[in-house]
Amino acid sequence: MKNRKTFYAVVLCLLVITMAFSGCDKKSSGSQTDEDKTILIGGLYPLSGSMADSGKTMQFGINFAIDRINASGGINGYQLKVVWGDSQGDSAVGMVEAERLINEEKVDIIMGAYQSSVTLTASQIGEQYGVPFITANATSDALTANGYQYFFRLAPTNMMFMRDMVAFGRSYSDANSLDLKTMAICADNSEVGQQTIEWAKHFADENDFTVVSIVTYSSGAADLTSEVLQLKDANADVLIADQYVSDAILLTNTMAEQGYKPAIMICKGNGYTEASYAKAIGNGANGISVATEFIEGAKGVKISDAFKEFSKEAMNGHSAEAFTVVYVIAEAAKNILDAGGELTHDNIRDELIKISIKDKFYDGTEIIMPYNVIEFCDGTTIGSYEYLHTNLAGKLTIGQFQGGNLVAVYPEDAAQAEVIYPAAYE
Repeated sequence: MKNRKTFYAVVLCLLVITMAFSGCDKKSSGSQTDEDKTILIGGLYPLSGSMADSGKTMQFGINFAIDRINASGGINGYQLKVVWGDSQGDSAVGMVEAERLINEEKVDIIMGAYQSSVTLTASQIGEQYGVPFITANATSDALTANGYQYFFRLAPTNMMFMRDMVAFGRSYSDANSLDLKTMAICADNSEVGQQTIEWAKHFADENDFTVVSIVTYSSGAADLTSEVLQLKDANADVLIADQYVSDAILLTNTMAEQGYKPAIMICKGNGYTEASYAKAIGNGANGISVATEFIEGAKGVKISDAFKEFSKEAMNGHSAEAFTVVYVIAEAAKNILDAGGELTHDNIRDELIKISIKDKFYDGTEIIMPYNVIEFCDGTTIGSYEYLHTNLAGKLTIGQFQGGNLVAVYPEDAAQAEVIYPAAYE
């Protein structure tokens, strides 16, 4: 493993040097010929390593969308094809894989890369070579701070997650005269984790919560006992949590071991929506609330039923977002071809900048996310962050584990069940 990391570090250094002195020829005309009408999508995700469960979930969403589109005739006679790149959950590897997808595989667009840290380095490659890069899942608010013209984000940002999570806590408290006043925050010490803390504090102030404890840790830690004991000692009315799947499992199990049962625990989707989390925790998750981009039965029932038949697992926020981004790419390609254009990198970029999708895609497929509009903004500042080519219409549904299943509880117009309070954890 050490030798592999060294190899990728050396390759990364050589890549950066090469990029400083040379460019990549942008597609001046479509890569497709009449004999081979294929739209190549680079799928850059962690398909091995500790994040592989999440990567494979998104892989299912992408494959399902592509199969569905191709089975109906494709896009004006063009078939979609995905070429995979395995980031292994590592930023340097992701950067090298992005370069391979562009220069060797000649992809028309890249989608990826789940983790914000990997997306940051990989999107630099897309920008350098003028290849559109769209993320379905990366939430870091800083990703759009560099003014990249080829980078687009469908995913709700950390700001949007914390906005909706804290608003749910306040709304439920007020509606039930609970007078919840204090909040604790638990996140890893990565950039994304620090943004979670920053925005949770911001929206706590706006919603009359006092933050009484902030607990951080290193992702992938072997033990979280001291962190859980800090949270238990704080005894806040509401716990805000943000973890990848292995950390989420460890945190929840450690809470059970230490007898820590916050009355309301509201988690950022991340690991809490993965099938491996529900399988590992079982009924111990009952009462835990999760902000996510998709909950079965709340929207897109026919699509999620078909997805379950296709993948043998339930659609979640990650697979739903990946599915949706493929349809965004397909819509952009169709708009270009309908106008008599060619599928060049610049044409795809330009179409994404001006695209406006409301309620349904070109073929009648509904937008299955909690929002009904997909547009990429031309630049705005919120707080200290610049948002460019971000879908500002993004918002979340809050679900709660009940009887081993995640059901929608907020907002009211999407609710499938009443909130369990206090959380049962059994």
